[in-house]
Amino acid sequence: MKTIAVIGWKNSGKTTLVSNLVNHFNEKKLKVGVIKHAHHTFDIDHPNTDSYKIRNAGSYKTTIVSEKRLAHIEEKNTPEIDIEELIQLNKGCDILIFEGFKKIKKLSKIEVSLTKNNKELLYKSFDNIKLLVSDDKLEHPIKVLRHEQIHEIVKEILRDTF
Repeated sequence: MKTIAVIGWKNSGKTTLVSNLVNHFNEKKLKVGVIKHAHHTFDIDHPNTDSYKIRNAGSYKTTIVSEKRLAHIEEKNTPEIDIEELIQLNKGCDILIFEGFKKIKKLSKIEVSLTKNNKELLYKSFDNIKLLVSDDKLEHPIKVLRHEQIHEIVKEILRDTF
């Protein structure tokens, strides 16, 4: 399974790029998994549903399944994120895209940047950033592509050296 991370500051176009990549890979009949990092508490279950009541009662793991979807909720005991465990949870995918996770050294990364945000480029501070997707016109020590160059970005991702 090919794993990559798409990183960048808030409102830099990460989710747009991930969505475009997923769409492109789906057209190529590749199975894509996406893991989105959340910097805040979130809930995918809602009050007054049976699964919410079960989880709220103290269930450590709750799985909801229908003919079309499966959702698995596991309560975490530690703040650490185990990348290998996340990869195993997504076995069967051809490509696994992590959105965020800039501090995880083992992941090859694509940085997404917009000049209007006026933020420091992350490749200067974080490891394993292989590609910069940006609208600036500056020279950089890593390869740079534009946001709309999805075909070229996909080629970079699928290269053996990425």
